[in-house]
Amino acid sequence: MRHLRLLVLSVAALACFIPGRSSASSARIDGLGLQSDYVQDYVNVWHYPSTIVRYENLVYGDLGIKDESGGDLPEFEDNDADVPELQNSARGMGAFLKLWKGMPGTLGLALNENASAISPAYGADFWNRNRNESFTLAWGDQIGDGGLAIGLQLNRSNSRAEDDTDVIAPYDWAPAGIVVPPASGNSREIMNNVNASLGLEPRNSMGFGGGVSFGWDSSNRHHTADVAVQYRTLSLEFATGAPGARIRLEDDGGAALAVNARAQYATSDNTYLTPVINYWTTDMSSELTDEATPANNATFDNTVSGWNIGLAESWVLRENDLLTLGVAFGDESVEYAPVEISYTTMPQIFGAAEIHPMSWFHVRLGASKSLIATLEAEDTTTGETIEIEDSPLGYTVGVGFRIGGRLDLDAVLNQDFGFTGGWVASGNEETPFSRLSATYRW
Repeated sequence: MRHLRLLVLSVAALACFIPGRSSASSARIDGLGLQSDYVQDYVNVWHYPSTIVRYENLVYGDLGIKDESGGDLPEFEDNDADVPELQNSARGMGAFLKLWKGMPGTLGLALNENASAISPAYGADFWNRNRNESFTLAWGDQIGDGGLAIGLQLNRSNSRAEDDTDVIAPYDWAPAGIVVPPASGNSREIMNNVNASLGLEPRNSMGFGGGVSFGWDSSNRHHTADVAVQYRTLSLEFATGAPGARIRLEDDGGAALAVNARAQYATSDNTYLTPVINYWTTDMSSELTDEATPANNATFDNTVSGWNIGLAESWVLRENDLLTLGVAFGDESVEYAPVEISYTTMPQIFGAAEIHPMSWFHVRLGASKSLIATLEAEDTTTGETIEIEDSPLGYTVGVGFRIGGRLDLDAVLNQDFGFTGGWVASGNEETPFSRLSATYRW
């Protein structure tokens, strides 16, 4: 009986960590309030392309972000912060296909409204939110029977407008709206607004990446590790005026790079230890040339980078529920004229639970708490500086519905709606959900 129970727990653990058997989507990740590295989910394919071999034959759709009240991306203290830059964004549709038995590898295709993030780490998901993501492709294949897999990724964002005197590429380019603290809210809310505002200054991009996944067995348990690198060129061209009096703003060799690594080590038949390391950097430097007045020529070193080191333990409870607890250290540095900003969490404690009260209904909870969060900002023009040290809390609630055993509908709950019940119950007109996703498997 004891061996039978251990076998059941082992199967349940696999069901929880193998996405083909569990709920999965961007709305699921937001509902858990976790960085996506800490769970097995198909959203990680775009950051770890070799993991596509785990997700064959599925189609997903993201309806996007309609309202911030339910929380989105890194969560807000009260989940009611208004960041309009993120609303009506992040729509997309994708598929992972293994159409016939002898097909070489698994192919992934995504059609996105916004340029996809270069890393799942905090900060990276805000930057270069170009609304002209042409495509994202991924391919991966299993190598032999030893648990080794490789993967490749290619993405492109491109647009251009031109007439007799003006050129602008991307065509919707506009200077970033610099947000200089102090501002209302805690350090996390302020940094979210800084990132969202600056991240709206888009660049055309061509990106490629590759990754490797390893799998091995020890003590009758299976373990995995994933490593990936992403690189993108970032281009900008803005020119106006007649020859001889032309003003031109161009990128100064801008590029973005990310290195993401994680492992899932089975510490028992129903627990997994997940270490995560992320590093990313984005160079959006530009060069101004004024043909009529060369004294106005200038360069702008606009760069941003961040890193994250985290460790989480996940437990499978009651055979199919999930509990994750972890701790992470992180830092983001922004140099975007005329401000220099750094945001550090030392450390952040986080937790999430995914509960299945019924086979067709899922409830997700997530929370994070920075024990010490420090935001430092300087206006390099005036020399004015400010430092904020606090301990912001983030939390989310999500729900999921499984229909017919193959279709999953996932949502992030607007928590104001949870209190009021919406217009029918109380007369308040809150939107029920802030993010929706659908996933179909065959």
